[in-house]
Amino acid sequence: MRFVVFGAGAIGSGLGGHLHRTGHDALIVGRPAHVNRIRQQGLQLVTDEQTYTLSVPAVARAEDVGFTDQDVVLLCVKSQDTDRAMVEIRAAGGDPQRLPILCCQNSITNEPAAARYFRRVYGVLIVVPGIFLEPGVVFNNSLGNAGFIEVGQFPSGADALSQDVAQALSAASYAAYANPNVMAAKGAKMFSNLGNAMGAITDGKGDQTNFMTQVRREAERCFQAAGVPFKSPEAFEKRAREQHRQSPLPPGVRNLGSSWQSLQRGLGSIEADFLNGEIVRLGRLHAIPTPYNEVLQEVANSMAAHHEKPGKFTAQDLERQAMSRAAPAAKES
Repeated sequence: MRFVVFGAGAIGSGLGGHLHRTGHDALIVGRPAHVNRIRQQGLQLVTDEQTYTLSVPAVARAEDVGFTDQDVVLLCVKSQDTDRAMVEIRAAGGDPQRLPILCCQNSITNEPAAARYFRRVYGVLIVVPGIFLEPGVVFNNSLGNAGFIEVGQFPSGADALSQDVAQALSAASYAAYANPNVMAAKGAKMFSNLGNAMGAITDGKGDQTNFMTQVRREAERCFQAAGVPFKSPEAFEKRAREQHRQSPLPPGVRNLGSSWQSLQRGLGSIEADFLNGEIVRLGRLHAIPTPYNEVLQEVANSMAAHHEKPGKFTAQDLERQAMSRAAPAAKES
């Protein structure tokens, strides 16, 4: 099979690079500046062991992929770009009945979105460190392996393709497995991803402990009310630590998560609507107040829209905003 990595950011470029360097057929689809740099100088994939310069095939448009029956799409765009990516892939010749779409993304919202366009949709749990701050250069700061990945069918199951992809990713240096309940694992990981906006907004300033406790408490109540499958976040985090460890970053390189990178790069959009915003949506459907997730969603989106850098507010600033919302909500309930 050929792996079409659609969305060559930090995670996608790492996946495409590791698959390519281990002899797999891989093509990455990314932004023009990134693709042009790869074509001119190769992809610089910086790992704990060495820096690879990889001549990975790369294109900037879906219509340049030339989809075939042997293709598997590793969807690595941010969640806010999923619908547009599905439309582009379908318009470029991706067969809605046959082309497998593997959602290698944060959030539990991407698989249902992809299923609107394509029949064969898979969930992919990604616990992979990646930093992408300039075209052509990606950091994969991981020890022992390139990261921890699980693959399964949406909404449940693990077929032969799940096994084949996991095997290929294992050969590409990931700790990769098929998991028939991958969406429950992704539900558990989402609890930690709800803090992505916090890192982006605060740049690590202030004590986040109480705020994030409230964020996760809101999420648990909403998931339970909506019947969203999720494993114990604590058990999941323990399992993830057993499978994967991060290596120290080179001097001068920082990373507080994918949302932090979005603000740092000034992209103009951020994934908070599909992480904290999903909790807010479920809260509104089930009459559960979600002031802490609301604050993260709204502040992160405002900062992205105004191209503001991380660090505008501290965790205590956000706490005050959330508490001012929580009091009226308590009176209404």
